[in-house]
Amino acid sequence: MTAEPTIAPFAGWLVKPEWADRVISRAYDHLSPQERRAIMAVNPYSYINVTRSSEDVTEQDLSVEDLVEQSGAALTRLLDAAVFEPTGRPALYLYRMTDESSSQTGVVGTVPLSGFAGRRIRIHENVRDDRTELLTRHLLGIGVTSAPVAMTLRAPGGLEEAMAEITAAEPPDLEFGSSTVHHQIWTVADGRSGRLAALLEGQTLYVTDGHHRSAAAQRALASEPGNPSLARTLAVVFPHDQLHVTAFHRLVADRARRPAAEVLAALAQAVSVEPAMTAEEARPRVKGELGLYMARSWYRLRLPAPDDASAVARLDVERLRRRVIDPILGADELAGDGAVGYLPETAGLGELVRRCGAEDRLGFVVHPLSVDELMAVADEGALMPPKSSFFTPKTRSGVFLRVLSRGPTAHLPPS
Repeated sequence: MTAEPTIAPFAGWLVKPEWADRVISRAYDHLSPQERRAIMAVNPYSYINVTRSSEDVTEQDLSVEDLVEQSGAALTRLLDAAVFEPTGRPALYLYRMTDESSSQTGVVGTVPLSGFAGRRIRIHENVRDDRTELLTRHLLGIGVTSAPVAMTLRAPGGLEEAMAEITAAEPPDLEFGSSTVHHQIWTVADGRSGRLAALLEGQTLYVTDGHHRSAAAQRALASEPGNPSLARTLAVVFPHDQLHVTAFHRLVADRARRPAAEVLAALAQAVSVEPAMTAEEARPRVKGELGLYMARSWYRLRLPAPDDASAVARLDVERLRRRVIDPILGADELAGDGAVGYLPETAGLGELVRRCGAEDRLGFVVHPLSVDELMAVADEGALMPPKSSFFTPKTRSGVFLRVLSRGPTAHLPPS
């Protein structure tokens, strides 16, 4: 049997330039639930209305079916307003993001879900079952994907040159963004798509952002194994040396609800603890260091040596989980019960302080891992705790539509 292509064109839809500012939404993890609700309240055309979860709506006790129904209604509103334009042919796309310090360009297409089982596509993070189930039901219920799963690879020779030739030949079809990140999209001409696909063929891909979305896509396919539209998923592939990864900090509730002095004494039995005067003094500067905010005070922690020599055991987030979060605070990161929350570095330590005070939590400031560490864990077939890495900048939702011809898109041809 011939292997499915590593990346393939799809007959996608692009948001119309005149609608871009209203429709395209910031990455889900960049927004707090309060921010997402505020956007939904004033802009019915923001794509955030299509990607809602229970924390994004004000109604109480909504079922998954209710959430999917509301998401489908929001998508129908966008389709009725004709905010997207079909490309009209199967195509690959280039997606470039440029911020003040760097630029990264990736290839957008579809990748085979069989690649996960065959380890042509490798993952590095655990996922929560409740989040995966919601996204599965969402995918099957509304019949589109918009946010591509972000992936990386050790770029083969010629890939970056081929992308540069395409972006130099024609102006982008779409440009949007903020004062901090500029986004550009090119629809690749037929004559150039084959070269890009050939350069990527046979390469090992690594998921960098979108583990829950890729897990949901696999679960959806398992429910309908004969459905060809579900056999592939939307992805964007960036060369690994262009990526920038920052930390996801931990906000942890002490299950025993002990006084701060008692928690501090317990921590001192497992890790080195020193007081710090300020947040910046507590911020970790090298691997093995952590910052801790607790009861309006900052501390600097140093982790002991890893339990073993595996790539995952050497990660600070895993050492924190094994040494502190689970045994001392009684919180299970994989349980999905809310005992562990996450805050991207981009939100700032002021937001960490605010949330710790509002939610009665301990804040752990972690040192970011590297792309090479991520790939080493994936190569070993191991899994990190959820939210171990935060790649920035992030691709946006509401740029592309890949149509699955079901639910609100049952009347449209599949992509």
